[in-house]
Amino acid sequence: MEGRRSWDGVPLGESHSPPQSVPGRRTPLGAVGLGGFYMQGGQPPPPPQHCYPADENQPEPGTSYGQRAINDSKSKQKMRQGKNVRLNINARERRRMHDLNDALDELRGVIPYAHSPSVRKLSKIATLLLAKNYILMQASALEELRRLVAYLQSTATAAGIVPPPGFDLTGFPAAAKLLAGPIPGPPPPPEPPS
Repeated sequence: MEGRRSWDGVPLGESHSPPQSVPGRRTPLGAVGLGGFYMQGGQPPPPPQHCYPADENQPEPGTSYGQRAINDSKSKQKMRQGKNVRLNINARERRRMHDLNDALDELRGVIPYAHSPSVRKLSKIATLLLAKNYILMQASALEELRRLVAYLQSTATAAGIVPPPGFDLTGFPAAAKLLAGPIPGPPPPPEPPS
């Protein structure tokens, strides 16, 4: 019965348990030996002691039936715990992705051109790029408006134009904000070299 092996190459009758790992995570390269078998603690698996199928109804040599039953129940309990941990991780990741998708949908709702009927739903990266460009465009428009207001005020003062009584640009909240100085936000894009 020398040639009988299970699907993973381990001789029949020998049991091995695959290492517990996080789903989706690759096995570290150092944990796989030349034959493709997992090594525990960096050591290669022990050589097979026998190559014949063991009778699952007979206790293994050196163990009693009670110890084997305890080991089986412990391994089942570990498998159950591992499954619960995996299910919790999957649920947490699913919630995270739902939250991310909801946030991106809200962002698409407030960005111009992102919810046009002629345009199909933007991808995540396209949504973020469009939002970034829109924010930079708005910051540039604000800066230009701030410069225009400052220019108008300076030319009016230099020309000796006196505004009517009670008329002051600082009386308007939007103009007051513009004259107050730069609004904290993303820095303006660097000017291209000429």
